[in-house]
Amino acid sequence: MTADEQNPSRRKFIANVAGSASALAAVGFSAGELLAQGTPAAPQGSWDMSWVDRLARAKHKMVFDAPWMAEGMALSNAVTWLNGYSEVYKTTDAEMGAVLVFRHKGLPLILNDEMWSLLTYGEDEKITDPATGATTKRNPFLKAAGGRGGVSLFPNGDVESLIARGATVIACNQALMRHVGPLAKAANISRDEAQQKLIASVVPGVIRMPSGVFATSRAEEAGCQFLRSS
Repeated sequence: MTADEQNPSRRKFIANVAGSASALAAVGFSAGELLAQGTPAAPQGSWDMSWVDRLARAKHKMVFDAPWMAEGMALSNAVTWLNGYSEVYKTTDAEMGAVLVFRHKGLPLILNDEMWSLLTYGEDEKITDPATGATTKRNPFLKAAGGRGGVSLFPNGDVESLIARGATVIACNQALMRHVGPLAKAANISRDEAQQKLIASVVPGVIRMPSGVFATSRAEEAGCQFLRSS
């Protein structure tokens, strides 16, 4: 009998480590990178899975996976999908189940203007503010109303408009927690403060899930077709 067979706790520990390593590889960053950011913060209470129940009532379902910003491709793809079904089949938004999953480098699309001003998303992605012509310090994908100007190809191809139409918009919590260190440094605050500030920066109506990989898988299990949108 081996040492592992004699020690069930050791076998369980090894299995957990192996599973964690696989999960980290799936979301696109190493164990070292995650440990440098600290343990991901769970939300208060249980995870909100009501969006899966809503999908069950939709006639047509699609999940748009957005691991990169890609100039808001996930937003444009979702609007194109909704408009296409409306034009051909005269569908209503209530019949449609659009799920947009923002994870990895795509996460900033669902963070508020304050977070864009504190960190360097506009500079990193070379995104120009349509209103000023300079590198953006706000989230130009957030809304189209109010004379802000936006980068969407569609008048209603922004985060807030899609949420208003009934789309489910998901934030990857693992990706969110990767920004704790950079924010703590940029804002000269503690990691705990940075963590809470990041959670508060998620756009109202966006649902946090443990990971974008989990959310995409769960959407497919609920009947969504998959479209990579970056």
